Amino acid sequence: MLTEKTAAHIAFLLDKEGFDLAFVESKGVVYYSYFPRNLAGPSSAVVKLLQGVFDRFLDHSFFILRQRIFSTAPLSEMCQGMVKVVAKRITGKIVPLNPQMDLAFTYEQVGTADAALLEVQHLNKENALTLQEVRDWFRHQSLHNHEDHLEAATRLAAHVPRGEVLHDFDRNIAAVLVDEKGEVLSYGINSNSKNKTLHAEVNLLQRYFKETGKKVPAGARLYSTHKPCKMCAGMIYHWSESPQSLQVYYVIEETGGLSRETVLDREKINKQLRTRQKMN
Repeated sequence: MLTEKTAAHIAFLLDKEGFDLAFVESKGVVYYSYFPRNLAGPSSAVVKLLQGVFDRFLDHSFFILRQRIFSTAPLSEMCQGMVKVVAKRITGKIVPLNPQMDLAFTYEQVGTADAALLEVQHLNKENALTLQEVRDWFRHQSLHNHEDHLEAATRLAAHVPRGEVLHDFDRNIAAVLVDEKGEVLSYGINSNSKNKTLHAEVNLLQRYFKETGKKVPAGARLYSTHKPCKMCAGMIYHWSESPQSLQVYYVIEETGGLSRETVLDREKINKQLRTRQKMN
């Protein structure tokens, strides 16, 4: 496991002007990612690193991400939430220093330095609908209140195929973002059977950014079939113009520790609602 002194030296060796850096070492290999300081998005050097390690190494990613992650940037709710859900531990605000140590590591970059988002390879086909297709589908639903929107999201989640070995399949979870007038802005469906970072809300937010370059607008509503975990809650909070004006509604109350006391809970932004339609 890296000491902070060794981490500071690695940060010095990999320092790139104008970029935040995140890295993790496993079995003599340092995996690292950059994020441009002049950009903003539902991402960061930490997010790109985690998404990229999962995307590239699949099951082996768990062994890599058992090690401590280091970042030169301060840790946002989004970064801390993602680490808690898909990794183990992280240290932020590492200052690059050159103690002139002899390091015998090899280095592998994850993702493209100047890109805001990592291009993931394991999104399922359920996330490939166009925004217009989703808008048309929702217009054919009978939507009068929040519960109706959640039932529509539940029907959307039912498109995810399931099998006997559940861990080999994506979870049937869907999330939909609408503006204050009820127009669908984005959607996301769980795709985490291979890449554990690809929860429905993450897919929704990163898709919205990719298509618009914008934050979630003030007064928007996000409907999710399940309570957002700490990773998703952190990204929702991070990428909202006005988090306090955002409303997040969900059906299923996730009881595990990774969904308790999220930033949305602390700020009283999310709310569980019961629907007539049952979910698995």
